[in-house]
Amino acid sequence: MFKKVAFLTTVILVLLSLRDDTVRAEGYIVKPGDTLLKISDEYGLSVDTIVNLNRLQSTILEPGQYVELPDIYRVMVGDTLYKISMKLEVSLSELKEANPAMQNQRWIYPGQIIHVPINNGMVFMGDSSEKRIALTFDDGPENTYTPQILEILRQENVKATFFVVGERVREYPEQLRRMYKDGHAIGNHTWNHPHLSKVKDKEFIENIRSTSEEIERVIGVKPNLFRPPYGEIKDHQLEWLQQQGYQSIMWTADTKDWSGVSAEDIVSKVKQEANPGVIVLQHNYHATGPFETVQALSVMIGELREQGYQFVTVPELLGD
Repeated sequence: MFKKVAFLTTVILVLLSLRDDTVRAEGYIVKPGDTLLKISDEYGLSVDTIVNLNRLQSTILEPGQYVELPDIYRVMVGDTLYKISMKLEVSLSELKEANPAMQNQRWIYPGQIIHVPINNGMVFMGDSSEKRIALTFDDGPENTYTPQILEILRQENVKATFFVVGERVREYPEQLRRMYKDGHAIGNHTWNHPHLSKVKDKEFIENIRSTSEEIERVIGVKPNLFRPPYGEIKDHQLEWLQQQGYQSIMWTADTKDWSGVSAEDIVSKVKQEANPGVIVLQHNYHATGPFETVQALSVMIGELREQGYQFVTVPELLGD
């Protein structure tokens, strides 16, 4: 009798342990020599999952840095991938993307750990399974640097993504038409480049809507990409953007070209940050002072191509 009770107690404890659908995985403290790829391999995660969860604006990690890992789901008796996707309210494709090790797995088993897909409303890195990079340019259009950048991209047969400012679209519509005609992706970068964290909701919404309307008036297409000026945005603003169908795009490699750094420094920075799925931040507008993005662009493209990278737009990098 005692053996039966002990057996039933053990079974109940096991089942209770499997009842916890979702638990928080422990974070990870970066050690000397660690890289995103090393951590991703150790935990069976994609690099972009770690980057987007932690909102990393650089692919370079520092010793002692805290890296959050995704929530995990423990497979229960009777679970199927479909049932799990319904419980977690994610698609099967999202479930598999968050668990690269499952791509070739034919079945799941009770007790198996599955990483929960994340959605923090912002994209810092795209699909890291292929050697692809997205070049992005902010703050234009205008008539000085934009034509030069577009000509280099045309000569190099590279498609990029431009996050444009509404008031400059109104002033330089022909440059936006050329961007679109050349096959580049277009995103909304507000009407007048404000600090969104400091504006009232009405002004925020008007900033987004007026810019999208101006873009649609010029090229006939409403954008669904958005980038906040200075990378500043509040959570409720992100939620509104998602509800309106926008994807909020950040970056994983900041050239800091606006600060007047040299072309050599721009190229060096991008080479240092280069990883599959990286989104590069550059500008195609500058008011005064040194600005060497144009001088750096061809060299950057050539050197990254030698490393085997392909250049794609942000929508292509995200699989849209």
